[in-house]
Amino acid sequence: MSGFTDLREKLKSMTPHRDNSKKVFSHSNGEKRKYRWSDDDESDYEERRDAEARKVKSSIKQASIFTSEECARIEAKIDEVVAKADKGLYREHTVDRAPLRNKYFFGEGYTYGSQLEKRGPGQERLYSKGEVDEIPDWVHEMVIDKLIANGVIPEGFVNSAVINDYQPGGCIVSHVDPIHIFERPIVSVSFFSDSALCFGCKFHFKPIRVSEPVLHLPVRRGSVTVLSGYAADEITHCIRPQDIKERRAVIILRKTRPDAPRVDSNSLSTSLEKRHILKARRSHRKADPDAAHRPRVLEMDKELQRRSLPSRQRRHSDASSENSLRRVEEREPSSRYTHDHTPARRVKMRRH
Repeated sequence: MSGFTDLREKLKSMTPHRDNSKKVFSHSNGEKRKYRWSDDDESDYEERRDAEARKVKSSIKQASIFTSEECARIEAKIDEVVAKADKGLYREHTVDRAPLRNKYFFGEGYTYGSQLEKRGPGQERLYSKGEVDEIPDWVHEMVIDKLIANGVIPEGFVNSAVINDYQPGGCIVSHVDPIHIFERPIVSVSFFSDSALCFGCKFHFKPIRVSEPVLHLPVRRGSVTVLSGYAADEITHCIRPQDIKERRAVIILRKTRPDAPRVDSNSLSTSLEKRHILKARRSHRKADPDAAHRPRVLEMDKELQRRSLPSRQRRHSDASSENSLRRVEEREPSSRYTHDHTPARRVKMRRH
């Protein structure tokens, strides 16, 4: 992991078949042209993808364990977690909000993405003990105990539970759960609606779009998905916006490594120190069923709009002042000159 300095390098190494699809060759005169695939090349490419998909699928286990009634009771508990977070009753690092996706960390939480001082795989750190709330009793009683009873995980395995709550069109970009933070397997249980987990995708932004996956894995409400081996370590996984058509929540159950690095409480990153205090805020607008199929407005786009707003307001103010002056001159044409016909000084009117 330490050999990569940029997440793009890590993702590129995990999806080598992407690079093979865009070969460029040089002519003797120095010009470059794209290589045109033959039928044999296309066949080889598909064989490689199929072979990788088989590797991924062989290291995934799925089972339908929770009944519809059990799902409904667990979903009611998830709603209670959301309501409690909206009231600001959790510790600061328990809740992480993003457009169309909220995360709730219990037991253990960790820094990732924009929270990192240094970007890239291997830079993630667990928070200090006590920075997030403990795993709720209902998660143990209603979810973990049932998985233990069904032989999915051994007793005492789970010390980290994360609830990801997605709205229609929400997503999580391609990633590998930090190998230096979490042991394997990675266990997730799905609620509220059916969705899918995709492997080997590449995300592009402005607007957001996702490449075709190596494997598209349907994930049903009440089902358990267990990732290990190749699926957990050697290829990225993600949730695409088009696969979240209704609200969907997933409870991710993991065990942290005993030697996992932690954030030094005396030297938290500047980005963490400057994060605003969590506000009790949640949209109550009715979900748009077509939202998943439209480009999303990302936070980076909103920031650019906010930065450009003052300049637009200044231009509007200047234009309004010129218009006001013009209207005064039209009403009092003689006021532009004094009695000796000397042009008077023009006074620019400003709106206060």
